Amino acid sequence: MKEAVIYPNQKAPSLFRSKILNALTWSHPALIFTMYLLLSAVAVFIYYSEFNARIDLIIIYFLSGLFSWTFAEYLLHRFIYHKIKDASYDTGFHYMFHGIHHAYPNDKSKTVLPPVPSLVIAGFFFCLFYVILGHEALIFSPGFVIGYSVYMWIHTMIHRLPVPSRFNFWWKHHNIHHYQQHDRAFGVSTPLWDIIFRTMPKEGRKTTVCKFDKNELKNRTTSNQY
Repeated sequence: MKEAVIYPNQKAPSLFRSKILNALTWSHPALIFTMYLLLSAVAVFIYYSEFNARIDLIIIYFLSGLFSWTFAEYLLHRFIYHKIKDASYDTGFHYMFHGIHHAYPNDKSKTVLPPVPSLVIAGFFFCLFYVILGHEALIFSPGFVIGYSVYMWIHTMIHRLPVPSRFNFWWKHHNIHHYQQHDRAFGVSTPLWDIIFRTMPKEGRKTTVCKFDKNELKNRTTSNQY
């Protein structure tokens, strides 16, 4: 069983000595959302004006991209952000990209990827979609990154807002991943792929023992919300 020290009310420490590199690790949901909204609008406009003005086709590909994000979200979280062998996340690459979020879960600058790695990953997916779909990647990709933006806001709300009295499944599902079973509940925006790949959490099961810093014990909030 994995032991982890959690700092739910502290900001994450700097990852690099360089101020420039540390500045590149900062992020905010509004920044990422605005960035992808503008890029998506430009891509759809180019496709509409240069290749095909059929609105029905644009809607179909956009919605397909939106749904495809949910699958990519699951795969990235399960096989990239966590180690494949044991779903741990506390060393090297995995800590920089995701483990630091597990340690400082309520630091809003760590609930979404910073702009540079986010754009690198988005660029990789766009190239992949272009090879497969050709020009239609210009309308499929916006759906994909808007799907990411929706996930990003859901994830941020889970970590920043109290559990609502209703419709609280997202909070419970994701907090189980953080504080009880780090090798389950990889889906954030939807549990669909957890159901399909049998990684839904099991009641009474625990793979993580969370130890809170003594200065945090009086202010525990999120950890009790599942």
